Amino acid sequence: MNLAGHIKKLVTGFSIHQEYVCLASPELSYPLSVFGSAGEFTPQRNVTNTHILLGYKPLVIGLIRHSDENAPREEVRWLHFVECDTQINIRPAEIKAKPGTVARIQLQKTASKIFADFTLDFYTGVHGEHIFINDVHQWINRLLGRVRRKPSGNVHLPGNLYEQVRIAYAVPRLISIISVCDGTNLNMFPTDLHGAIGDTRYVGSLRREGFANKQVEQFRKIVISDIDPCWFREAYAMGKNHMRELQPAEKFSTHPLLSHQFSFPLPKGVIRYRELRLTDSCDIGMVRVHMYEVISERTVEPGPPLTHVHRYYAQWRVDHGFKTPFLLR
Repeated sequence: MNLAGHIKKLVTGFSIHQEYVCLASPELSYPLSVFGSAGEFTPQRNVTNTHILLGYKPLVIGLIRHSDENAPREEVRWLHFVECDTQINIRPAEIKAKPGTVARIQLQKTASKIFADFTLDFYTGVHGEHIFINDVHQWINRLLGRVRRKPSGNVHLPGNLYEQVRIAYAVPRLISIISVCDGTNLNMFPTDLHGAIGDTRYVGSLRREGFANKQVEQFRKIVISDIDPCWFREAYAMGKNHMRELQPAEKFSTHPLLSHQFSFPLPKGVIRYRELRLTDSCDIGMVRVHMYEVISERTVEPGPPLTHVHRYYAQWRVDHGFKTPFLLR
């Protein structure tokens, strides 16, 4: 680390200059597990693989449960992000919650969507707290955030909402590429607000005012592709396509294969993909949550998919000596 990096670390608590850090593999040593609970201090149920991040203004979390399970009686829930040696053995840490918890988010239930085998309960964030960096550095960064010039197109996250989002990105979030096509022209854009509901259903969200959302609603068929981590720079560069009209396919870097049933172009870095048909939608805050039927699923190349985490969690891993396969743009 150079002198400027040391000074930045001293002032802000982190030396990683990118807000979100890509990973070469989502399989991390000593990952955080996520537990849900009804009470403030009692993590009860492991939801690491059954929660889906769907929005960030407000924070929107979907919790999956089997349809034959009783709905939680409490409208307020908590998510605890716990440092574990395994899924069971909790390591000690210091926060105003159960030992082992390094972050937590309070949630308020807003709606539910029932499928054949599963129910998706939607929750929005109320409050979040963490110890990824200390309280003084958190205060300094909030102060700097008020005076720092905001990049064009970024969504402003006021107050504690920013902390909730930082916590949510302490779990590697899958960056996938959505393809939309009218038979001639095409759009491709990245998303990390999505996830599978069993084998036959899928859910994802897009900003309501974006061209990308309008295209999905117009054509009602998409292909969502997991991509090779070596394609991380190209994936981030495609973010501008959320506000672009369909374009000729030659404007994109595509794979020689077309999708199995829709014959949509695939991004060059594809490793696996799903073809999805839109069945239902609902609005939560600034996003429109889309529910899909899975039409087909194919693997093109075996390998881990591209994911990313927030730099607060990345820095916490560095400070604790956990090896992490970062990909810095």
